[in-house]
Amino acid sequence: MKVLYTFGGIPHYLDAMLNKLCAKGVEVVVVTPQKGNATIGKGVKMVEGGTYKHLTAIEKKMFYGKTGYPSLPQIVREEQPDILVMGWPYFLQLFFQPSLRKALKECGTKIAIREIPFQTPPYGEIKAYFRAHPMYDENMRLQSTGIGFYLKQWFTMCIRRYCYAQASGTLNYSTAAYDILPSYGVKREDIHVTFNATDTEALLKERTAVLARQPILPPCTHRILHIGRLVKWKRVDLLIDALPRVISQFTDAELVVVGDGPELENLKQQAECLGLSNHIRFAGSVYKPEELGAYMNESTVYVLAGMGGLSINDAMSYGMPVICSVCDSTERDLVLEGRNGFFFREGDADSLSEKITTLFSSPALCKEMGKESQRIINEKINIESVSLRYLDAFKQMLAKRP
Repeated sequence: MKVLYTFGGIPHYLDAMLNKLCAKGVEVVVVTPQKGNATIGKGVKMVEGGTYKHLTAIEKKMFYGKTGYPSLPQIVREEQPDILVMGWPYFLQLFFQPSLRKALKECGTKIAIREIPFQTPPYGEIKAYFRAHPMYDENMRLQSTGIGFYLKQWFTMCIRRYCYAQASGTLNYSTAAYDILPSYGVKREDIHVTFNATDTEALLKERTAVLARQPILPPCTHRILHIGRLVKWKRVDLLIDALPRVISQFTDAELVVVGDGPELENLKQQAECLGLSNHIRFAGSVYKPEELGAYMNESTVYVLAGMGGLSINDAMSYGMPVICSVCDSTERDLVLEGRNGFFFREGDADSLSEKITTLFSSPALCKEMGKESQRIINEKINIESVSLRYLDAFKQMLAKRP
């Protein structure tokens, strides 16, 4: 089985997954841009290498306004993959590039569309969806406004339906796909929820060593942890706003922020203005599993106040209870209300502080929730189980009649 992926870059978690698939006998080929990337957020660490074949190609802005690979038809003919996996916005080439459709037909290559899905309205429900779920970019600028936006979304909706019709199946990070994709004509049996995972094996492998090492932080029984790029839609500012209410009940409470990004200085200034500098540690970017493990092992509660998802997997791998709000929909498969964490009201600092203090008030509840987090990772969503879901999805797609 040969699978060709199109990516805008290879973050560390994708590298681990691709290596897993190679170990299971899949011949993996990856296409990424020759220079930089236009589809992955700024500050996401990219990796090179791996046990898979890595090709680079010119990525350019296509005439329809999204990036794509003009040479993809040629790559398909040269590589002759059984399956071509395309995520947003690359799968738009299925509609706008007839030469790609021709190459796929000549080679007998099947299409798999890979999405979360995220910010995708059900077919025909654009206005209602974006009124209930306004779209913001990473800088929290409102996008879902004006007739131009809705016209664009209408065309995208129609094109998306066409592209889904060309695919043998979809690969999705979240069970939210079952709520959305059938409206585009995708059969339920063709929706493959793979979930998504960081390199849980690397994290867990280091855990024994982490437990044996000296702590990297001073003792604290009320420590909040955040991991992620420091951009506005991660809402670390909201977490900082919630901190004074927590400190009023737990004077030793501390927030550790792991990550870097354009909002770092603004967040430091916010902390200083609120008189919280002694209660917040900015740790910078951390990628080594043993270092990430140390921060998680020495923290009490994990909080994701805004968008994201994979950092929840990391925290749960270390048996942490999780507090989050509306993220990218993957959180609903990871966090079970009252069992391994809590959801707070979106954008509400009072609600967030209430959930934090509830957990700080009950060490026994924290411990039980942490055990449930680890069980979910061990039994349901880890790099081994997710790679098996990918493999099973590929087999089912290849078994389908042309």
